[in-house]
Amino acid sequence: MLFDFGPWEIIGILAFIFLILLVPRLLRARIISGVTKSTLEFENMANELKELLITLSREKGKPVLDQEKTINDFMEFFLVPPTNLDPYGIVDKFEKLLDLSEERFKQMIKVIAPMADEETKANIVMTLKATLAVNGVAKQIRHNLELAKKTGNLQILLSLQMGLPLIKRIVNAQFEGAKAFSEGRPIGDGIGPLIASMFLKDYKTEEKYVENDIYVVKKRMDERKLIIARANGPGAHVGKVGRVVKNIIQNYDVDKIITVDAAVKLEGEETGKVAQGIGVVIGGPGIDKSQLEEVITKRNLDLEAVIVKMSPEEAISPMNQVIADASKEAYEIINRSILNSPDDINILVVGVGNSCGIPNTFEDLSEIKIKEDVKEEKRQKNGYFKR
Repeated sequence: MLFDFGPWEIIGILAFIFLILLVPRLLRARIISGVTKSTLEFENMANELKELLITLSREKGKPVLDQEKTINDFMEFFLVPPTNLDPYGIVDKFEKLLDLSEERFKQMIKVIAPMADEETKANIVMTLKATLAVNGVAKQIRHNLELAKKTGNLQILLSLQMGLPLIKRIVNAQFEGAKAFSEGRPIGDGIGPLIASMFLKDYKTEEKYVENDIYVVKKRMDERKLIIARANGPGAHVGKVGRVVKNIIQNYDVDKIITVDAAVKLEGEETGKVAQGIGVVIGGPGIDKSQLEEVITKRNLDLEAVIVKMSPEEAISPMNQVIADASKEAYEIINRSILNSPDDINILVVGVGNSCGIPNTFEDLSEIKIKEDVKEEKRQKNGYFKR
């Protein structure tokens, strides 16, 4: 006996010490294995999207230069946000940077797909942006993984492991969204332009034009003057909503604005739920929203908002039938609001969102290429992150 401990007690103590030393190593190895597998899947997705871009530009754009090297070089593109130490004027600074960024994307498309038509070029731009997003996530996950392996930091590994389920959902949606852009199919975020176009059925045009990728139509509804603004389709555009709507308000003496857009639902809420409220529903960095709120406040305009709820993944994935059907309810709500407004006023309806796959006018909702409802197992069959 040692220190009055029997053989089994000594074995138990040694086993306990052994477990204390071994368990962290086993845990680290297990987490590294899981995160490495996910990292490789992210990188494979990014590579597949790059191949998709190469194929798309080759088929549609007839490029002269080597697209593969050009696209790979562009994967390092970045945008440095303006300093917010002094917030005065930050909106204008941010807008200038985004304008320059958009111009850079357009120049890139002229290189890899010079012969493509304008709508196809817009789709390739959105595909390129989605590819950049997936590639950026893959690089960031790889960075944290290698840093954790290099330093042996278990906290970094645990953070990665806990965050991966949510990251996978978003990246998988971006991957599917990129495919939708490349094929010219609508995504969930296109619900705003879709609803706006429903007001253009059987109309007599008084005036229509395109400004900064925003399609604007002026028409009459009974005694009311109605102005419809939405991203120009069917190419993948978002447009300068704030800038264009600001000009519309100044030129047409608008009295009331109704904005309609997709909005993030809470977990447990139903996809396609339609809600009404007050305010400006425009996503993004906030530039368009700031511009609208400024002019609305100065002119003391009546303001309403309608949203169609969906998850972040559904917003950037191909539009499903539930979301498409919700457009009918949202249309009826906006239509009632217009009819309940005083006569002889100018009402502006703004359909916010991505116009990919949604033409400016259509006769029936069946003309829109909605994603077919399939079982989850079948949907995941050729995708990533199989369960």
